[in-house]
Amino acid sequence: MAKYDVVVVGAGPGGSLAAKTACELGLKTVVFERGKKPGDKSSSGCGLAPRIFRDFDFTKEMDIPSLKIKYQSLHMLDENLDERFMMRWSPSDLGDYPEAREFFQVDVYRRDFDRFLAGLASEAGAELRTGTVVVNALKDSKGQVTGVVTEKGEKVEGDVTIAADGAVSLLAYQAGLREKWKPDEITLLVDCDFQAPRERMDEIIGPEEYGNQVFVSPLYPAPYVAMMPEGFHVGLGQWVGRFTSGFAEKPYEYLRRVISSKPLKRFIDRLRAKPREFHAHLLPWMPRVPTNTYGGGIMLVGDAAGFACPLEAEGIHYAMFSGKIAAEVAAETISSGDTSAAGLKLYEERWKNSIIGEEFSAAKEWAELWAGIFFNPPQWSKITPLANNLMLWASWANPHITNLKKQISRYSQGLPFLMEFIKSYVQPLLRKSNVHLFRSLMKLGWMWLKTKKRKGIELILEE
Repeated sequence: MAKYDVVVVGAGPGGSLAAKTACELGLKTVVFERGKKPGDKSSSGCGLAPRIFRDFDFTKEMDIPSLKIKYQSLHMLDENLDERFMMRWSPSDLGDYPEAREFFQVDVYRRDFDRFLAGLASEAGAELRTGTVVVNALKDSKGQVTGVVTEKGEKVEGDVTIAADGAVSLLAYQAGLREKWKPDEITLLVDCDFQAPRERMDEIIGPEEYGNQVFVSPLYPAPYVAMMPEGFHVGLGQWVGRFTSGFAEKPYEYLRRVISSKPLKRFIDRLRAKPREFHAHLLPWMPRVPTNTYGGGIMLVGDAAGFACPLEAEGIHYAMFSGKIAAEVAAETISSGDTSAAGLKLYEERWKNSIIGEEFSAAKEWAELWAGIFFNPPQWSKITPLANNLMLWASWANPHITNLKKQISRYSQGLPFLMEFIKSYVQPLLRKSNVHLFRSLMKLGWMWLKTKKRKGIELILEE
């Protein structure tokens, strides 16, 4: 029976970082990957957050096809899928490190990125076994995980097992850490990968103008267009617990509607893009702080632990970060001789006191914002008309003061909806971030309403 210090299951970003770190700390490490090569995933593209380049210096030297995303766009469509409002923004100058001020993300293909990271793990000394499926966990008489069993019946022992086996983690289940995700903790995503000539993309869009887009309408949950080095993805999804019968039965029909909508069709036609692959995958999207991320002899990292951002489900950085933490904890507990659940509790303490814990400190509020707005199509029948009228005052259709009267009248009619919107989504986040800031803003608004400016608005509203 083979024996290692650390057994890693899954050669994705979390598993490869765990293996790389473990080897650098002097631990004998093996990595099992079910694909013939790392990166043989059901979802072929991903975005690398700026903090990846801040926290992992080696990513600055990677030589793989990539695309810097310097803009984000929001498109609001009506019931006829006509675009009624669009806004675009660039990285904020409030970014506290260079990459954060330069780009939103770097889009790459998972096959390239995963192979790059797995290569670093191998160079560090990890034994990489591809085309190998782990089917069971080895346990001792006390129920502590002591290794894994492969589909060929091979038993591989390890002082610590790091499960980086994705959203549907077999090891999490077998270790008794989780039976299945709750309906409000997991989403089904479907997307179509389009191939487009890079020369055509550069010509039509421009190398400095690449951006990702979100489309919203009353007809489907918020779909996205993510630009890739050789084309783009069009996708959408929904929490399992919020499925309508139509989405549950025919998610690809929803995707087809998105692709055939007027703005998307124009975009696809201009780039002469051709559909290449369809994907469907589950993604944890937690409205609460993840729990049960460790047990006797085992730690969960990345999607297996539920470490996807509660606002928009970005998970690559947290997979890598949690993999690194898990390897460091493995080294410490192996050295101390205590790899029990009591010893590995250190893992939970470390990630909760890291950037991961900081992100999940407002998990409920962020998830409810996304679920209640972007994943709630009926909301857009109310939001889109209000947004469409933002610049009515500047229209040449009537005297500008007349336009302003109409605009204020429309917003007055929508005031109950706006107030409920603020109460449900904005207020909880402000309170979570800084209750004093919220009170100060409310006080400032009240003081302003008591000034003569209020009388000026009343005069405008007079018939």
